[in-house]
Amino acid sequence: MSTIFSCSASSSLETFVLVRRFCRRCYPFNCKVSQHYVSLIITIISSMMTMKRPSRLATRLIHRNSNLHPLYDPNETVEDRSKREETSSIERFAYLESKIKELKSVGNVARSNLSPFNRGSGFLVNLSIGSPPVAQLVVIDTGSSLLWVQCLPCINCFRQSSSWFDPLKSSSFKILGCGFPGYNYVSGYKCNGYNQAEYKLRYLGGDTSQGLLAKESLLFETSDEGKIRKTNLTFGCGHMNFKTNMDDSYNGVFGLGAYPYITMATQLGNKFSYCIGDINDPLYTHNQLVLGEGAYVEGDSTPLEIHFGHYYVNLEGISVGTKRLNIDPKAFQMTWDGRGGVLIDSGMTYTKLANGGFELLYDEILDLANGLLERIPTRRQFEGLCFKGVVSRDLIGLPPVTFHFAGGADLVLESGSLFRQHGGDRFCLAILPSNSEMLNLSVIGILAQQNYNVAFDLEQMKVFFSRIDCQLLDD
Repeated sequence: MSTIFSCSASSSLETFVLVRRFCRRCYPFNCKVSQHYVSLIITIISSMMTMKRPSRLATRLIHRNSNLHPLYDPNETVEDRSKREETSSIERFAYLESKIKELKSVGNVARSNLSPFNRGSGFLVNLSIGSPPVAQLVVIDTGSSLLWVQCLPCINCFRQSSSWFDPLKSSSFKILGCGFPGYNYVSGYKCNGYNQAEYKLRYLGGDTSQGLLAKESLLFETSDEGKIRKTNLTFGCGHMNFKTNMDDSYNGVFGLGAYPYITMATQLGNKFSYCIGDINDPLYTHNQLVLGEGAYVEGDSTPLEIHFGHYYVNLEGISVGTKRLNIDPKAFQMTWDGRGGVLIDSGMTYTKLANGGFELLYDEILDLANGLLERIPTRRQFEGLCFKGVVSRDLIGLPPVTFHFAGGADLVLESGSLFRQHGGDRFCLAILPSNSEMLNLSVIGILAQQNYNVAFDLEQMKVFFSRIDCQLLDD
């Protein structure tokens, strides 16, 4: 049978030639060019190109350094920013350690599943809740189970910059009854005397959110300035909330942790991806979060493990340039009793590595810098390895550091993801030792994920890394 391609009378000679070349390449011995059939093919292709794609739930992520962030300060110095990022990373790591220690002793991941974001360290998301919709700013957390916002009437609430949500004014608000699917994954779940489901989330630092569990509609602002509405989503309506820090940039948490039924990651399709660009640029607007089937699940993948409600990956080794460091394979592995392992996090800026891996990386970078860069003493307790100079000028040609994961996936850290400017004439390594003898935990922070789209597929149980300019993902 001959394979038939043709060009309609109205199509160009160039189109005809391209179709014929394709035909001859695929069917070199039986390709015939027919006007009628190629006209049909061109019509089909044209209709496919003009078909409206289903809307993706892609929403903008607002970083603390962005001029869109409520706490943005145009007068903040480079040194102020680096100090804030470093301190918040130390605090976040301490929280994660404390949380895991508590969960290991309690043996139940549902007991504590919120993480604090002191100093505005997490990414914010704009969404609206209810009918009519009320705008909210919430902080995303890949380690938290639940979406919750502050609700009226407030028995006790903290200050917030956005509008208050009053469930009595929403036609789509519905309180959940006791024993709903997934109730056992909710922290502090209890059934009150009215057969209503309640929750109580505890921050290890003393912060709390307590209220009713309900179903509600959410309206997301998409990255292409559109809006997408999702209905019947489980969330926490917090009537008693306490926050120890005075950060009023957000009024709730958008949980993306690995908890069935109740987290936004599972309610919206068991897939999500985020793309992180230059977090140093206050005008950069292309950081984005995609939820559900529209997530960009592409690139090299590595198996995903879930422990204590967090996402863990298997880091097998580290290279500097082409040199693979002689790190003990056990340095980053989780032990049978839950110690160690490598956690990938959305709320921590810096990266912390178990000492067994960090020390070899530290020594190799120091050897590379010897004679080329002037090492300077640190000014603060946690600064680590610092040099005199400017990252964008003095680290040109520095070999990248590559994290090698199981399955063949790599995360490549160029100088801008490896070092952080700490002042006009000094920069420091943005990877710190965990100094955690008890847990030996490692955490990969956001700075190391710059210039990558990171996708989580909870059905395949894989994480995907794709190096890309996030602007290319905008519609």
